[in-house]
Amino acid sequence: MKKKALLMTAVALVLLGAVAAAALNAVFTVTDVVVNFVPVSGTGVEESYEVQEMLDEKFVGKSSTFLDLEEVKASLAEYSAFVVKKVEKVFPRTVSVTLEERREAFAFERESGLYAVLDENGVYLYDKEENLNRRTGENILLENFGLSFTETGELAKSDCLEAAVSFAGVFMERLEDARANVVSISLLRTDNEIAGEYLLRVRMREGVVIDVFAPENFAREKAEKALEKYLSLSDAQRLYGFFDVVDRVDGGFSVSEHRAAAPNGV
Repeated sequence: MKKKALLMTAVALVLLGAVAAAALNAVFTVTDVVVNFVPVSGTGVEESYEVQEMLDEKFVGKSSTFLDLEEVKASLAEYSAFVVKKVEKVFPRTVSVTLEERREAFAFERESGLYAVLDENGVYLYDKEENLNRRTGENILLENFGLSFTETGELAKSDCLEAAVSFAGVFMERLEDARANVVSISLLRTDNEIAGEYLLRVRMREGVVIDVFAPENFAREKAEKALEKYLSLSDAQRLYGFFDVVDRVDGGFSVSEHRAAAPNGV
């Protein structure tokens, strides 16, 4: 009789445990994945619906207690146009994700003919068949840069690339979208130790060219002065010629006058 009572008690405890586990599972099961999007393009808006559907399919119904947030982040890796700002559990039933769309800004033509697209910070995003920006228009072409990167989301590297990104960044801040004014940035060797080993040749959409010598020195400051000079030109002057930004021997730099002819021998 005593053994029977113990057996019934054990069974009751097992059933109680099962009920408790079922109750906990019901309480701590993901029923909602809330995704906060910050899109900047129509394509980004379209992809946001795809992302929401994918996350719902993968994670709704899973245990929120044992859900690995790294798994959520990994599932977003294929959407390289978005950067994951935050992933967190909101107990008991919600997973919250915040995504921000990267702004395409630069393109580099590969030997294959495809364009490697970088965001405004120089992060490699993906390849495209055409140099078309997700928002509208084209990306700023990077020419003669030996870009190196191995995977999406990686900061691209090259001589003077950081300077080019910083230089363009000033134009983006002041002009809202530098792509409307800047067509390309080329990296050229000067073979002139006094002027610096490299120069950035910035081609503006109207036609004028800006040559920035020793761009690794005072990149943002040079961009600010170059932009001031560019904005001071008349509409007619912006159609032709060039001006340059050159380091001075006293440690500063100067911006030349607008000239009608393109520089020779560079």
